[in-house]
Amino acid sequence: MKKRIQRASAYIFAVLLVFAVSLTSILLVRGAIVDERQREAENILFYYREKIVLQLQGTVNEATALAQTVHTAQSAQADASAWFETAAVPLLQRPEVCMVALFEGDILGLILPQDKYGSLDGKELRDFSYIYTMSKVVKELVVEGPVVLQNDPEGQEVFLFLQPIVEEGAYLGQVAVALDRDYVLGQLGLENLSAQGYDYELWRVEPQNGNKEIVASSQAGADFSQAQKTAFNLPTQWTLSIQPRSGWLSVGQRLGLALLCILIQVLLLSLLFLLRRTLRQNRLLAEAGRMDQATGLCSRKGFTAALDGWLHEGGVPVTLFFFSLEGYAQAVRLIGPDKEEEYLQSIRPRLNDYIRSPFLAGRLDESSYLVALREEMDEQKRDDFAKGLSLELLLQVRIGGEKSFLMARYQYLCCTPDQGGAADQISELIRAYYRQVAAESPVRMLTEKCRQLIEGKSDVVFDEYTDLEMMELSKTFNRYRRQVEQLAYSDPVFSVGNRLKFLRDTNMLISYDKKRQFSLFCVDICSFSQYNELFSAEIGDEILHEVLRRLSRPFGSYLYRINGDVFLGVSLSGEGSASFADRLQSLFAEPVVAGALSFTLQVRISACMYPEHGKTPSELLDHIQSALRFAKESDRVVTVYNGQLDEMIHTEADILRRLKEAIQDGTLEVWYQPIMRLCENRYTAAEALSRLPDGKGGFFSAGQVISLAERNGIVEELGDYVLRRACLFMREHGEALGLTRMGVNLSVQQLLVGNSAGHLLNLIRSTGIDPRLVTLEITESVLIQSIDQAAQALEKLRQAGVHIALDDFGVGYSSLNYLSNLPADIIKIDRSLTRQILTSPKQDALLKSIVKMAAINGLSVVAEGVETRAEQQAIAKSCVHYIQGYFYARPMPEEELRRFLSP
Repeated sequence: MKKRIQRASAYIFAVLLVFAVSLTSILLVRGAIVDERQREAENILFYYREKIVLQLQGTVNEATALAQTVHTAQSAQADASAWFETAAVPLLQRPEVCMVALFEGDILGLILPQDKYGSLDGKELRDFSYIYTMSKVVKELVVEGPVVLQNDPEGQEVFLFLQPIVEEGAYLGQVAVALDRDYVLGQLGLENLSAQGYDYELWRVEPQNGNKEIVASSQAGADFSQAQKTAFNLPTQWTLSIQPRSGWLSVGQRLGLALLCILIQVLLLSLLFLLRRTLRQNRLLAEAGRMDQATGLCSRKGFTAALDGWLHEGGVPVTLFFFSLEGYAQAVRLIGPDKEEEYLQSIRPRLNDYIRSPFLAGRLDESSYLVALREEMDEQKRDDFAKGLSLELLLQVRIGGEKSFLMARYQYLCCTPDQGGAADQISELIRAYYRQVAAESPVRMLTEKCRQLIEGKSDVVFDEYTDLEMMELSKTFNRYRRQVEQLAYSDPVFSVGNRLKFLRDTNMLISYDKKRQFSLFCVDICSFSQYNELFSAEIGDEILHEVLRRLSRPFGSYLYRINGDVFLGVSLSGEGSASFADRLQSLFAEPVVAGALSFTLQVRISACMYPEHGKTPSELLDHIQSALRFAKESDRVVTVYNGQLDEMIHTEADILRRLKEAIQDGTLEVWYQPIMRLCENRYTAAEALSRLPDGKGGFFSAGQVISLAERNGIVEELGDYVLRRACLFMREHGEALGLTRMGVNLSVQQLLVGNSAGHLLNLIRSTGIDPRLVTLEITESVLIQSIDQAAQALEKLRQAGVHIALDDFGVGYSSLNYLSNLPADIIKIDRSLTRQILTSPKQDALLKSIVKMAAINGLSVVAEGVETRAEQQAIAKSCVHYIQGYFYARPMPEEELRRFLSP
């Protein structure tokens, strides 16, 4: 009896719940429909509000135009009334226009038609309705209606349009126009609302007493309390209200909602019935679902019950194993349903063949299995058993034609009755498994390996994983790493290691065995740029390929290209530096063949040893480059790094420190060498030269100072310093000394920085001198190599008046035909040509040819380095324009130059 009452109560509760849910749903639907229809009404109201305001203030408003006519007449001091009447007469011919009037100040000056309203002329503003005064107060268009005009015998309802005439905020009068009520309402188009199924009511607030006055309504006396409304000002407040004629819910919609309510109740009752039947069936299936149909193993429920029985029996210890095939879902999509079924059906036989002791086996889900083994086992046996069984559960998959294997990960646990029931111990085992998985997260491991690669470790290997997607990602990372290493550590043109690979390889050599000695050799091809300039880049590349082939014999894989024509090799042979350098030189005894050409290469070699000359790859590289630089400056073929080079490095550091301090303190000296103009037999120009004291009463070499400044990125500061000092000298003393130009050497680094021309011109102009007094000198070889980048900057400088001189002309890069293309005004013949003028007829002829070609191209010629009278006389005969050299004067400080040039 009690069960029947409970069942009946449940049924009643279910029916009441269904009724409540259906009613709530219908109310929500009803609200949504009403909201939607109200939104539609809001959109319509927005449109009509804008239309009404536009019509009343613009389209049907004639008062504003008349007011503007009157204001124009008043501004022109004309008869405003006459102008008004002229404009109003044609307007009154329109049937909808009932009256027009002009108030001048507060007095009615003119009202038309006179036969109807002439008696009102001369009346004051206060004699009319309040709305006229309101127009004066608000000083903007006021629309009022429908009203009956004063003294109108017909009592016709009209709309009044009152436009005040205002100038600079002062009220001057107003224009009134009365339009027929029906005409105005017709223009507003409110009847279209009725056609759309809406009742409407347009009303306004009477400003004097605040009463509601109906302007127009589709249904007199209708209740608009639930209508949608919109308000606007003209400037009195007007309101337009609309509502559907049949209400916000139509009869059809109400009927539909009722039917929908019944339908929802029927559906919910049906669902409850089906749910009850399903729950009953599931309960029956759960009671019988102790077996997994696909594998023949126990389900989790069945496995848990069987394991509970083992644990209650006690006796032999039980070990519980958990196996999971990560990535199983992806794998079975690849192998297909038939292969999956074959695999699942093979699991039971595999377990029977592999396990000899009593065991329980269950399938938790599609990729997880439990095995309980009743046997005495130590830790090693458990681990061996788990590894072997994971191999038995192996799933073979083919991806992209390649065979891959999906292996099971595992975790095991020793079960005892005092640790709780089987369900608790199974849950603990699964939690332990996922803690281990989290600790060995493939994503985290991949991230860590990528971080190690970023830090420069080279022995990183991306392992294979049980998850198919992670396994593919790992393989992709391995392939990508090899490709990135190839790009990062290899010269793409010559397929040889670069500077980064040298640093990595030597770092590995040192880290593996810090006591192992090895030698570094740097090989530089002398004057390699001439092969590219005189022939082609292809010829130069062929030469470099042959150099690499020859150097690979002694160095093997420890060969690197660290600069354009500079190669670095590591020798582990233990052979002496001198002997090994001789062998390297012998490699270039035979000419190098490139295309149809043959070249005998000259090389310079520098060497240093680890750990004698450096403990790190960077230190070794710095030292061997210092040795190569010393070899170039001293014109040596082989240089081994030693203490003298250390002293040279210290000297360079001292020079750099002194140079920075001198520029910062303004103590760097600028000397000047005067230049003789032959046709005038006087000094008309000078060249500014920097002089850095060495602290011992002398000066450092200017070439060494400039070279260090260029290598250390301060040559722009040095150049700006010398240019500013030279310009200031020209401003203060140039004219008095008869100097028309001052020459200043320009480094290519100054020329190729962004906006170099603008920077240099600003610097020159900031000193207060004309740019035409400045000559910027740039080395010819540098200009030819960088002509594309420098041409634009030089052209801007020349257009501003700065002269461009081509220094060191004739050193070996010159082409007489090239002069017409160089952006220069002056060429300065190098000392290497002028000093041979007396001993070489060819040099004499070359000098005269350069002078003639310069004349054709409108260039001036300066001969540098003239030291003897014989040289001066011979060069003067070649018709050069200027001579510079010790024969006339050496470089001298400012004060000495002033005394030298003073009249």
